[in-house]
Amino acid sequence: MSCSGTPVPQRTTTFHSSSPLNPWRLRRGFGTLSGMIDRDLMRHNPDKFKNSLTKRGEDPKLIDKYLELDIKWRSLMADIEPLRAKKNTLSRGGKPTPVVLKKAKEISKKISEVEDDLKKAEVIARTALLSLPNLVADDVPVGEGESANTVVERVGKIRLTEGRPHHELMTKAGWLDLKTAADWSGSRYRYLKGDAAWAHLQIMGEALRLAVHYGFTPVIPPVMTKAETLEKAGYLPFLKDDFFKVERDDLLLPGTSEQTLLALFANKTFKEGELPIRLVGFSTCFRREVGSYGKDVEGMFRQHQFDKVEMVSVTTPEKSAEEHEFLVSMEETFVKKLGLPYQKVLIGSGDLGPTAAKKFDLEAWFPSQKRYRETHSASNCTDFQSRRFGIKYRAQDGRELLAHTLNGTLATERLLISYIENNQRPDGSVNLPRHWRI
Repeated sequence: MSCSGTPVPQRTTTFHSSSPLNPWRLRRGFGTLSGMIDRDLMRHNPDKFKNSLTKRGEDPKLIDKYLELDIKWRSLMADIEPLRAKKNTLSRGGKPTPVVLKKAKEISKKISEVEDDLKKAEVIARTALLSLPNLVADDVPVGEGESANTVVERVGKIRLTEGRPHHELMTKAGWLDLKTAADWSGSRYRYLKGDAAWAHLQIMGEALRLAVHYGFTPVIPPVMTKAETLEKAGYLPFLKDDFFKVERDDLLLPGTSEQTLLALFANKTFKEGELPIRLVGFSTCFRREVGSYGKDVEGMFRQHQFDKVEMVSVTTPEKSAEEHEFLVSMEETFVKKLGLPYQKVLIGSGDLGPTAAKKFDLEAWFPSQKRYRETHSASNCTDFQSRRFGIKYRAQDGRELLAHTLNGTLATERLLISYIENNQRPDGSVNLPRHWRI
């Protein structure tokens, strides 16, 4: 499959050594500091990780700081093993003499002191390791912020070069009530009503049917989850301020079902022949939209609550690039099905999220804004998430290897509002398909 064309779907951060763990009560008991990124590779090839951080616009000295913490942790591990061995030797044999008891007590005290230091070093080193994002793929364009985002192609004819915004059209039709939602729930919430509510459900259903047709297993996941889920999915501690938290139960509201879908694979080893495994989740999602103050305030484009159909794949490293293009092709197929003009964008290094090694966005046309806006994304997360979750596969030669995980949006409410804007009439009415109407 080629990234430059539309592939045909095939069926089948900063840390400090004194920083405590973040306030989401992440799992303790670090032991061997498993998960996160490849520590052995970083120890032997730190420049690879420094270069990746530089591409992201982050400080490459974070690698040096982590390696210093890693050396301290390994030194303490080396110190404690001889002490434990010596204590075991003293405990062998018959009844211990007073001299032996005294010596054993001294060693136990020393072990306790080293263990305390080791526990502290583990916490600091693990927190630092969690703060390092995925390695950027070699073919990702490099640039600060959104500057390197590259339009790969534009598809579809733009019929309306300008028009009324969706929220005006929908409010006039009695489909949208933002005022009551703001009065009783707060800003960035909505009441979706009448034909628009029905159309939204039809779009979600059509997206699910398309995914199932191409071999995805549908899943409706929990709408709340533990912080550990989001940590292992690679969203904590990076985006901790973007999640809503249920204080009483110490649970978080995920911003995408990708995170809870991945938990289905945690600590599992698949046969190579079983891959790829593809799931499609439908869920209501929540985001605080931290950092977006003043952006897209009007209408439904940037809401705290929204519905989403999300694809997740688990595959081998050799097939992950192909799987990535497959997910993008699924997104393109659905946008074409809705008849929306769009552009495909390869995201540059400075605009990548922490979990993604490479990402494509699809941006649909919004006449009221006279520009394309993001409606879909598809990310190849390589082994970043599988290392945290312990998702493996057994190769044909018997080796257990880390799988690659990928995700892609298939539908959100942004498709509905783009469709409404692109199908508005001069009198302010909207041409919805008959099966989208009540």
